Parts: sequence; C-alpha cells; structure tokens
Amino acid sequence: MTSAETTLDIVEPVATDTPRRSRGFIIGMTAALLGLGGTASFVGLSYSRTLPDSNKIALGVSVGTVPVGGLTREEALEKTRSWARERLTDAITLVAPVTEKKWAVTTGELGGRFDLDTALDAAWQIGKDDNFFERLYHGNKERDVMITPDFKLDSAKLDAHLAKIAKAVRKPAKNATAKMDAKGALVLAEREQKGIELNLDATKAALLKNGMGALADGEKAELVVKEEEPKVTGDDLGKIGTLLAAYSTDYGGSPRNRKVNVGLATKKINGTLLAPGEVFSYNAIVGPRETEFGWKMAHQYQDGLVVDGVGGGVCQTSTTLYNAVIRADLKIVDRSSHSMPVRYVSVGCDAAVAYGAVDLKFQNSTDGPIFVGAKADGNRLTFRIYGTQAPARKVLSFYAGERRYNASGGSSVTSYRKVQLPDGTTKTEKIDNSSYRAPATPRR
Repeated sequence: MTSAETTLDIVEPVATDTPRRSRGFIIGMTAALLGLGGTASFVGLSYSRTLPDSNKIALGVSVGTVPVGGLTREEALEKTRSWARERLTDAITLVAPVTEKKWAVTTGELGGRFDLDTALDAAWQIGKDDNFFERLYHGNKERDVMITPDFKLDSAKLDAHLAKIAKAVRKPAKNATAKMDAKGALVLAEREQKGIELNLDATKAALLKNGMGALADGEKAELVVKEEEPKVTGDDLGKIGTLLAAYSTDYGGSPRNRKVNVGLATKKINGTLLAPGEVFSYNAIVGPRETEFGWKMAHQYQDGLVVDGVGGGVCQTSTTLYNAVIRADLKIVDRSSHSMPVRYVSVGCDAAVAYGAVDLKFQNSTDGPIFVGAKADGNRLTFRIYGTQAPARKVLSFYAGERRYNASGGSSVTSYRKVQLPDGTTKTEKIDNSSYRAPATPRR
C-alpha cells in the first residue's frame, strides 16, 4: 500500500462491557486517521454504521404517543392525525354537587385541537443540523425523544356549553307566599325556597386549574354553584299585618264579558308580594290579553272611540290599584292616563294599561315587604295593600285640580296628594298631569 493510497475499514464494534467512547473521542480519532499520510485519499471507505436518512424523521422520535421515527413528514402527519382524532373522543365530565347529576362532552365537541404541524416541525428538525461526524455517531441509534403537541379548546364553545349547563342547573329562589283567610287576615300559604345558580367563572376556573392542555386527556370537575336567597321569607310575612291603604270601585253594571276580564286580572294580581325596593309591573304580572288565556271581548277605548277588544275592562283593575297605591304612599314609577275620562274614578285619577305599550308600575318604597290583596265579587272591586308598619306620612286625600279645556275639545288636569307629616304639619304634592282628547265621532 503506497502513501498515496490509504484504505480505512471502520467496523461497528461489538457491544462489550468496556465504556462507550465519547463523541469527541470518535471525532478526534477519525481526524487522526485521516491525517496519516500528507496526501491520504479514500480508495475504499466501508462501515457498518449507516448515516440517517435526511428525508425521514430521526429514529426514536415520537409525537404524543405515536412513534414517527423513520417516517417521512407526510407519513408522520397521517399517523398522528389518526391519533388526534381518537384523542378528541375523550370526555370532559362536569358533576353537580349534591344531586351528582353529570354532563359529559367530548374535547372534540368543544373545538379541541392538537397543534400537530408545530410538533412535527420540531420532530423533523431533530438531527437535521448535525454535521457529518454527529450523523455518523448517531447512525441508526434511537434517540428516545417524545414531543407533546400543544392542545387547545375553543373558548367560545366551552363558554357556550357551560351556559347550557347553567340554564339546566338554574333553580330560581321562591318567595314565601301568603293569602287572605275568610276573616281578612293574612296567613302563610307556602314557605320560601332557596335558589341555585351556576357560578360560571368559578366553574371555568376549576376546570382550567391545570391549564387548557391538561384537558387533552379529558377531565372530571365539580360544578361550582351559589345559592340565591329568596327576597321574602315566612318570617317576613309574619311581620305583615298593617293595612297601608284600600280602595274600591264599582263594576256591578258591566256586561258579562267585562266582568270576566275584571275578575281574571284581579285573580292574577291577588297575593303579589313585593320585597323592599322591588318594582311592580301590571303587564308583567297580568300578562298578554289574548283569548287563548281566557280573556273575553269587551268595550275599551281606542283612538277616541269605544270599541270591542280582547281584555276590555282590565283598566278598571289598574286604575283601582293605582288609587290604593297612591293612598299607601308608595312610589309611582310609570303611569298613563286614558285617552278619554273613565266613569269609575275622578278625572286625573285613572291609570291606563295596554300590553306591550302602556304599563302601570310602582315601587315598594317601604323598609319591609308589602302584600297586595285583591277581590272582585261581581259588583265591587277592592285592592288592599299591607305592610310591616304604618307609614311615617299619612295620606289625607288624592284629588284632581281644575280641569282645563283646549280649542279642540280635549282637556288636561293635574292630580295632587295631600299628606300629613310626622310632625303633624300637612303638605300638598303634585302627582301627575293627565291629558284627554275630545270624543271622536263614530264613522257611519
């Protein structure tokens, strides 16, 4: 063999108990061998260790639990996609406290997604930047590298699912209810019940306590709920025994259908309880006036005319209640006059209602709950308002001032309330202005 011709036979050593040579040692020895002879060249270079295939992922690399070593990137992508699809069938289970009712939804239904592209980019890059000797050293050795793809849920879908559960969990608090006995005394009809409401923020925080990635394997968490206290309790009702005000109107001469409507509205309002600060809405309590709910056709005002309409007569209940509220010294929130004066109260002392358009609202401005009792016996319509104690002010009267007429035949009037203050002095307060149009002439 000449100095110009040097053949190196590099053979993979058989495993022994001798320590493995360091990477630096191998590189150094190789360099030394190449340095033998100033003009050394490779005539025959043979070795049993093969270089890694640069078109495939390094051996021993896994993405998630999927071995992808020795695969092309496309092959690895297909294999990990199957793994991801199977993983997205894992369930996240939420359990309600006490009842232990369960709601389960898969991570896929919540928009779960594994970032396979980024994970495969990282897997592909392993070993690609090695130099010749590093690649020679690794050869066909398995590297034992596991790359975990990032996992994320669609926050909007998670929120929407929690909102559905919140709706199912929700149990409104129930106030205690009362009724009038045959002697006119207020008695407890039903005790209060606490409500349950899902605490969305706390439930979501408990679910994500270990991060969104922890949900990739599914999860089981307990719903966080909060109790809702009723506004009126049985103890509160026991304190209601003071009649704040009462007012009656006559409807004995009304046609049968009108009497039915008056009685139906009265029944819906009777027994209403209002907590301190709570606002009463006539339309919310009485509801829409439609024939399917039992309302009848009867006379009512419309555009200055008397016409038949479903629910005709309900304005007498709103007006009678309004007069009781004024005398109970409660706060009026919303009130409108009729288009024309009514016959059952003085001008300026009426209160019109029309579902979806005109409402009567008042607020319980006392420090305790109030009870609204109502009775319609076919002749007299009566509202009684009870509270926990007599108001500090005493309403002496409710009346309208001088009626003012305009050129078109319409009129307006201002109503007032005269009250006695705690010190015995009296004062007059303006309540509202009312405007009425002239009666229209029916078309022939």
